[in-house]
Amino acid sequence: MSRSEDLNSEDYLKLLSTFALDLLQKSSLDEIFWLIADRAIAGIGFDDCVIYLIDRTTGELVQAAAYGPKSAEGRVIVDPITIPIGDGIVGSVAANLKPERIQDTRLDSRYILDDEFRLSELAVPIVLHGECIGVIDSENSKVNFYTEKHEEILVTIASMAATKISDAMREEELQSTVRQLKIVQDMLAAQADELMSAKEMADSSNRAKSTFLATMSHEIRTPLNAIIGMSDLMRDTSLSAEQFEFANIIWDSSNHLLNLITDILDFSKIEANELRISENTIDLKSLVEASVRVCTSANAENQVPVLIKCDPSVPECILGDEPRVRQILVNLIGNAIKFTSEGQITVSVRAQAENLLFAISDTGVGIPSSDMEKIFSPFQQVDSSHSREYEGTGLGLSIARRLSRLMSGDLTVNSTVGVGTEFVLSLPLRVVSPQREEPRGRIEVETSKKLKILIVEDNPVNRLLAVKILGQVGFAADVAVDGLEAVEFVNKSPYDLIFMDLQMPVMDGYEAMRKIRSNVAISQPRIIVISANVQPQDVSNSYNAGADGFLPKPIDRKALVDIINAIS
Repeated sequence: MSRSEDLNSEDYLKLLSTFALDLLQKSSLDEIFWLIADRAIAGIGFDDCVIYLIDRTTGELVQAAAYGPKSAEGRVIVDPITIPIGDGIVGSVAANLKPERIQDTRLDSRYILDDEFRLSELAVPIVLHGECIGVIDSENSKVNFYTEKHEEILVTIASMAATKISDAMREEELQSTVRQLKIVQDMLAAQADELMSAKEMADSSNRAKSTFLATMSHEIRTPLNAIIGMSDLMRDTSLSAEQFEFANIIWDSSNHLLNLITDILDFSKIEANELRISENTIDLKSLVEASVRVCTSANAENQVPVLIKCDPSVPECILGDEPRVRQILVNLIGNAIKFTSEGQITVSVRAQAENLLFAISDTGVGIPSSDMEKIFSPFQQVDSSHSREYEGTGLGLSIARRLSRLMSGDLTVNSTVGVGTEFVLSLPLRVVSPQREEPRGRIEVETSKKLKILIVEDNPVNRLLAVKILGQVGFAADVAVDGLEAVEFVNKSPYDLIFMDLQMPVMDGYEAMRKIRSNVAISQPRIIVISANVQPQDVSNSYNAGADGFLPKPIDRKALVDIINAIS
C-alpha cells in the first residue's frame, strides 16, 4: 500500500490480522522487530520507523530495527543512536508511558535531530504490565502528517507485540544465561582437566620421590645392618676395656647414623605434616650422656671439653619421643663442637614451670643477629659460600626445630659473634616412673627345640651376620642367595622358619613367598621378612605375599630371638 490515507477500516483490520498471524510465527526479538518495521509500519504507509528497546543495564533506549532511511540496506541500522529515558520525544514517551503526536517538530524543543530533519513525529510506548520495554517511533517530512487513526493502530501494534517481545526478551536472557553457563562449564571443565593433569604430575612426582626414598633407605640400611649387627656381636665377645669402648662407639655412632638417615628420609613427611611422634619413657641421664658420647667420639680431634650439668630438680625420667629428642641433642652438641675451637661446651638440663629445658652453650664463633632465623631454614647456613670453613647440609637445625614443635616444644637461640652461642630446647615436662631394665647379658633362646632355619639374603655380609647371630644363640641355618634358590630349597626339604630378604636378584622375596605359599605339597614354614625396605607399603606387601612377620634392618637381635622363642 502506497499511502496511509488510502487505508480504510477494512484494510486496517486485515493488516492487523495478518500482523497477528505473522507474529505468532516469530520467536526472536530480531524477527519480531523487523516484522513490525517491514510489514506493519510499511503496510500503514509511513515513510520511516525506528523501534527502540530499553537496555536495562544502561537505562537507555537502543535502536533495534528500522524501516526507511535508517534501514536503507535492509535489516542494517545506519548510524544507530541511543537515547536516555526522559530525553527527547522518544525518551519522554518511554518515561511517561503515553503516546505522543508532534504535528510540527520545529516547535518542540525535545526533538532530537538524527539523520535529517523531519517536521512531524509519532512515538508510541511498548508497555507490558505497566512497564515500558520499548518505543515505536515514526517521523515524516510533512507537518500535521500523523492522525488519531495512525496513533490508534500504532498503539494496537505495540500492544499486540508487547507480550511477544517480553517473551522473546526472556528467552534471549535465558539463552544468554545458558551460553554464560556453558562458558563457565567449559572453563570449569578446562580447570578440572588442568587440575587433573597437575594431580597426575604431582602423583607421578610423589611416586618418584617415594621410590627414591625407598631405594635410598634400602641402600643405606643394608651396609648399616652389617655395621650395627657386627659391632653388637663384637660387644658380646671377650674384649679389653678399650676394645669394648671402641665397639660401643661404633655401635652408638652407627645407630645414630641410622636414626639420622631415618629422620632425613622422614623430612618429606614433616613437610607434608605426616610425621607421627611416639611416646616412651626417656631416661634423661642416659640420653644426655649417650648424646655427648656419640658427638665427642665422632670429633675426637677436638679437645674442647663437654660438660654435663643436671639441675637437682630434673626428674629421672620423662615421657617423650626418645629417638627424636636424641636426634635434636646430637645435632646441637655436634654443632657446638664443630664451631668451638677453645673454651668449653656445656649441656645443662633444668626444669622450668611445666617445661624441661636442655641448654647447649658454647664459646665458639657465634652467629650474627641477621642470621638468627636463617639458620632454621632448610639447606641454609650462615656461610653458604663454596669456600666456607664449616661443612654441613644446612638441614639439621631445620629438622630439629620442626621436631621440637611437633613435640609441643620449641628450639630457640641466643648468640653473640666472637663470644658464643646457646641453643635451648624446651619440651613439655611429663614426669614418669623409671622402667628398670635387667642388666645387659647374653641374649638366650628359652627352648632347646632345634628349628630348621633358612636365611634368604643376597648380600654376603648380611648373610654372615644373620648366621652369626643365630649361631650365637645355638642355631645353625642354611643360606639361599635369592628367592629362586629359596623356593628350590623349600621344595626339597621342609623348614620351620625362613628369614626372607625382599630386594634380591633373579627372584625377589615377594615372588618367592607367593610360590612357597602356593605349594600345597609342602609343610608350610613360618616366614619372617628381614628387609631394609621399611616403607609402610613394603610391610603391607610383605604380609599380602604371605609373611608371618616383619623385622626392619638393622636386625634387632632381641626381636629376632623373641620370634624364635615364640615359634619354638
